[in-house]
Amino acid sequence: MRKPLEAKRSAGMLNQRLGLVLLGGVVMSSAAMAQSVVRVTPSVSTSMTYTDNVGASTNANSDFIFEVSPAIQISRQSGRVKGSMNASLRNVMYMDEDDRNSSFVTFSGRGEVEAVEDLLFVEARGVISRNNLSLFTGRSSTDTLNTDASDESRNFAIAPRLQFRFGSAGDGALRYQSQWQSGTGSTSGQRVDTWSANVQDGRAFGRLGWFVNYDQTDSHYDDGVRDVSRDIGRVGLSYALTPQFSLRGSVGHESNDYSSGSRQSNSTHGVGFDWTPTNRTSLSFFNEKRQFGRGYNVNFKHRARRSAWQLSYVRDFTSTDDVFTGSAEDYYFNLFSEALSNSITDPTQRDAVVRQLLSQLGVAGSGAQVGFVSNAQSLSRRLNGSMSLTGVRNTLTFSAFRSERSRLAPDLIASGLDQFANFDTVREVGASVSLNHRLSGLSTLSVALSRNKATGEGVASEETRRTGLSVGLSRSLGPKSSGSLSYRHQRADGTTDYTENTLTATLGVRF
Repeated sequence: MRKPLEAKRSAGMLNQRLGLVLLGGVVMSSAAMAQSVVRVTPSVSTSMTYTDNVGASTNANSDFIFEVSPAIQISRQSGRVKGSMNASLRNVMYMDEDDRNSSFVTFSGRGEVEAVEDLLFVEARGVISRNNLSLFTGRSSTDTLNTDASDESRNFAIAPRLQFRFGSAGDGALRYQSQWQSGTGSTSGQRVDTWSANVQDGRAFGRLGWFVNYDQTDSHYDDGVRDVSRDIGRVGLSYALTPQFSLRGSVGHESNDYSSGSRQSNSTHGVGFDWTPTNRTSLSFFNEKRQFGRGYNVNFKHRARRSAWQLSYVRDFTSTDDVFTGSAEDYYFNLFSEALSNSITDPTQRDAVVRQLLSQLGVAGSGAQVGFVSNAQSLSRRLNGSMSLTGVRNTLTFSAFRSERSRLAPDLIASGLDQFANFDTVREVGASVSLNHRLSGLSTLSVALSRNKATGEGVASEETRRTGLSVGLSRSLGPKSSGSLSYRHQRADGTTDYTENTLTATLGVRF
């Protein structure tokens, strides 16, 4: 039983949060009336979930979970103001274990303003989410039943940019980004300032071009953790063998003070190429000698009438600010939206189908991040691949990834809960396959299967394997209403050991 004062305080906080969401809706709705290209979609989503393992533990207890979430989605993709945002006030209530009840805001958005035509641009993005920050214990990071306040993280960034052109084919950009990330139960809060300059002219001397770029990143930590910085500069040449194929090479210099505060520096050199045989196919490759060894950046994309393929591999320095630049929700939304673009040409209908599929996977609305959050700087290797096949009524999508992060600068770790507190290297490998089948113009059946394994090596050694299966049926009930029924099974073995089955019914209304 909550004390009266605590209940009153919680009610006050709830009213404040609800007021912020409604105020944002009023402001953006006014903007929508002034600018018809702005799409504003207020909505309310309700759901009831039965789970046979509410605590995701070996001691399974069943419970019913009810949720009512007013939300607003705003999007504008033309003109001098572009971007989108999704905000919701999640109110989660448990029938038996009411000490788990919570109300909180989730937010995901990014946009750009062209302040001065063809010259000054301002980018902004933000994420507020509650997701498990551990790869080894508890639910998966994308599970929407993660509602613990200690797992809440907030990340915001603003980045003004000067962009200019010169000569017949030259262009350049000067950019500054300031990013803030709140602390969590396992990490310290931090601010990351990044300065970058890029100038290039690919046709300065006919087929021969040149480029210059420089980046400096300064990370400032709270809680007494020391500040660190990194910078790298390059100058290079490019040569177009054909209009579709060009070579490039560079030399440069980089330095950082990750190693106990002592500055380390060295020279760099690299070669690569860019190949675009058609407007549907592209391949880029760059291999560079770096301070940590060899760095790679490979990206391949191909899109045919009934299929889409993507493959990428990156080996580079990474940190928390890199993890927050792309969320799991954004990654999978783009993946499935691309896969369904041929079979569902209407953007609004495709958006609804994709979000329903993400909800079944436990990704939609979670704000979950790609990777895990840590104060430590690290060396990252990540391989991503995806393939989608589209038929008249069916879309089959397969994706796989493999990542490895090796700790640098152990003195940057602020908590024993940090993933790198006991591990020197953390590896994760996983794959998922999903089938989307349109039963009719109003109904869609979706099936998804996922499997992944996380391994930590160092002072301690841990491993967790996770398997997930979901089946869902969604149906449009009216012009602005929809409902769904879904079943999900998940199993974890290793450091975390549990099995859970959930059945969820949802009803959503757009205004």
